[in-house]
Amino acid sequence: MDYIKYAYIALIGWGCWAVGSKLISQHLNAVNTSFWISFWSFFFLIFYILFFKKTFQFNHYALWSIPVGFFSLIAILAFYRALKTGPASVVIPLTNLYVLFPVIFGFLVLKEPVTLNRILGIAFAIIATLLLSR
Repeated sequence: MDYIKYAYIALIGWGCWAVGSKLISQHLNAVNTSFWISFWSFFFLIFYILFFKKTFQFNHYALWSIPVGFFSLIAILAFYRALKTGPASVVIPLTNLYVLFPVIFGFLVLKEPVTLNRILGIAFAIIATLLLSR
């Protein structure tokens, strides 16, 4: 259950990132917002690698980062543009429906179990997003 601890750390980190992104995007355009947040993320990643003596791994799976990075850039630029012009209370819940993609992928491709709790979770996520975006 160690993954639950890390999931909560990610939840807190992304919560802080979302609030900070809203504040920053009010004063910078989407490209500048993305650049500066990515720059500092990369800077801290380098520090983390050096401090904790992490090593790089490269194999053919690392090449998947090319299309994933492309989609990430498109998504993040669109997210910051939406955040600049729209309310965070609508933009963030709506864009967080991205979770449906890996959930459905898990069901269809990875053959992860489809349970009543997971179906209800998807339904409630959609309902919550609809309610928050009105």
